[in-house]
Amino acid sequence: MTKIFNKSLAYRFIVLSLITLTTYACNKSSDKTMNEIQNLKKLKTEPKFVSNGLYTGLENKSNEKSLSDLLDNIIDDFSKGAENNFTDEQYQNLIKKSLMKFDSFNLDTEDREYICGYFEKIMDAIGLESSGGALNEWLYGFKIE
Repeated sequence: MTKIFNKSLAYRFIVLSLITLTTYACNKSSDKTMNEIQNLKKLKTEPKFVSNGLYTGLENKSNEKSLSDLLDNIIDDFSKGAENNFTDEQYQNLIKKSLMKFDSFNLDTEDREYICGYFEKIMDAIGLESSGGALNEWLYGFKIE
């Protein structure tokens, strides 16, 4: 009888430990996702294309609302990616696709640099360390290997 009881107790301990570890891991992932989404929401509220020491502001002011709305929509796409636990590769593909949306605006180099800087802020918000060369390729026309 004591052997059965010991096996049962050991089994219960192992199962309880696995449940506890799984719950902890899920909560950690959920916390990370919530932080990423909060960071993106905060970024979305910031004004865009504002001149500062180095950036003189958007050259073609008539595009300001369209470009700001486009950046907000892209932030929403990244929020959805965070909710779906995107991998780095999925985020990098999203960056590449998102950058192509700016091609129709005929932006000058300063505005393109600003947009790349904004994508770097998005990357910081989600903890992505590399665009996989997408920013460099869009800005300069070639990918660093």
